[in-house]
Amino acid sequence: MNIKTLRKQLTLVILDKQPCLNIAVLEQELQTQLFIREHRTLTLTKQGKQFYEGMKNIYASYQTLCQNIQQTNTLQIGMKTTDFTDFEILESFEKKYPHLSISYSYLEENELMEGLKAHQLDALISPSMLSFYKNNPIETTTLSKENVSLVCSKELIHKYHTIEKVIQSVPYITKATDQNYHQLCKDELYKIYHTTFNKVEYVKEFPKQLLLLNLSRGFSILPTKEVENRDQFYLEDISKYFADLEKINLVYLKQNKSENLNLLLQHIHEKKC
Repeated sequence: MNIKTLRKQLTLVILDKQPCLNIAVLEQELQTQLFIREHRTLTLTKQGKQFYEGMKNIYASYQTLCQNIQQTNTLQIGMKTTDFTDFEILESFEKKYPHLSISYSYLEENELMEGLKAHQLDALISPSMLSFYKNNPIETTTLSKENVSLVCSKELIHKYHTIEKVIQSVPYITKATDQNYHQLCKDELYKIYHTTFNKVEYVKEFPKQLLLLNLSRGFSILPTKEVENRDQFYLEDISKYFADLEKINLVYLKQNKSENLNLLLQHIHEKKC
């Protein structure tokens, strides 16, 4: 059966468009009876059912193929973080491959992993300290390393006099829900300041995090470049203590590397060399 005939039969059998006009032609071509004809009704024979099920699978594969062809110029990336917004390596990649388009989706942790496993996402971008993806067969490569600062309002420093007192007196404000991340921050801060926080306040959006900091509701750990020009904040650089925790990783499944993702990985490797 040639491609033209196959497409025609797919349309007729799967979509049920004018089947009676073409059943005889189809049976003649296959040299078998596909339908039992009784009183203007058609019932599938055993061979007809086999043909129908097989054509459904072929049609599903055809649809998937069409979708894949349509998406060949797009790289789908899921985002876990909104703090880190300056990815020079991605900008240079888009300039190098102008025919490719990178689509970014900001999703919850479970949605990111579901999208990755379903091949709806090519890769994720996430801070290395988060653990939601680490029980899966993933590979990672570092996109960037960020300088980070402990941030609070100058009013809190004036009130408590030292950053140690601030840490032990007010909540840690974060967008991360990962309990392992919270514990890592606790441990690292204790190593630096010999004290740590007792309460975590979770927010969903970066603007709300900045608002609460501005209102002296707590402190945060943030990329320095995102807050260094805000005069209302007091900053202490803690990058050397959080160097291994504050890497930004590109995360992908070992068995799910698309052609476009391989291009990106090659570009990242070239930039590092």
